[in-house]
Amino acid sequence: MGENCNWPCWKIMNCDTEHECPAKSRPDTPCWEIAGELNDYRAAMDICQDCIVYMLKAENSVLSEQEIQSIMNHKTNCALAA
Repeated sequence: MGENCNWPCWKIMNCDTEHECPAKSRPDTPCWEIAGELNDYRAAMDICQDCIVYMLKAENSVLSEQEIQSIMNHKTNCALAA
């Protein structure tokens, strides 16, 4: 991809609209920062670095365009809407 993704995390994760998500109310704050503020398992296990959102928004994504499209074609669960 070569550049970071500007899509919001809820679009990348294909989140449903039924769950409340703190990222939707703070769209200018990266979701991994919000997860860190929640002070729960997400921060303790440092799961955000393995998340597709984190990888896509990195300065230079390590994923190919084909890998990204493959991931985006599968519905995933929002990590913040718990």
